[in-house]
Amino acid sequence: MTKPNIMISHRWPYDGDYASLVEKFDKYGLDYLNYSVPSHDPLDVNRVNQIKAALREQVRQCNYFIIFARMAMGGSTWCKFEVEVAVEYNKPILSILPHGYTGNVPLFIQKADNEGGPVGFNTPAIIRKICKRLSHPVPNGV
Repeated sequence: MTKPNIMISHRWPYDGDYASLVEKFDKYGLDYLNYSVPSHDPLDVNRVNQIKAALREQVRQCNYFIIFARMAMGGSTWCKFEVEVAVEYNKPILSILPHGYTGNVPLFIQKADNEGGPVGFNTPAIIRKICKRLSHPVPNGV
């Protein structure tokens, strides 16, 4: 049984879906560690090579990687870098369509997703997918 160590790639200006997913993981009782980099807890680095090294380490430590499809739009260098590192480390990668999102999913995300996404923003289904992949017990009521 492996405890989920989840990294959720997201863009800070659009962190509502990230915050909602984390809140719902907690609400449903998912026992996990969060390796994401939220705006309220940024990495303690300021140079590009330091940021890359720190993000690489966050991805290395996670055992499940999630990315919101919309978050990679608008030329987010960091989201793309995180996905590339997750692919390099052969992580399970799931893309999620944010609430109400009807846009395209970037090709690099479609190619990287190895968990059957993009999936809709259905937290119980996402939790079941994570738990099944990691042989982790599904919380009661999910």
